[in-house]
Amino acid sequence: MESLLSSGHPVASSCHGDGVCAKCKITVVSGGDNLSKENPTEEFLREKHKLSDNVRISCQVEINGDIVIDATYW
Repeated sequence: MESLLSSGHPVASSCHGDGVCAKCKITVVSGGDNLSKENPTEEFLREKHKLSDNVRISCQVEINGDIVIDATYW
């Protein structure tokens, strides 16, 4: 989420990155191997919102390399 905001991309969120709302979800198009593993908060949100495997919660993920993503709010 921080990387998106610092690069000028809007991010949907009502919890301001606290890992509660899952509105900041992104779809990983490519480069998923360059993202951190899911933490317990992200695992909980994935199950609660029935998210597919290529969807990540941007406020909970760390970027470790190049990725291509999409979001419904862009």
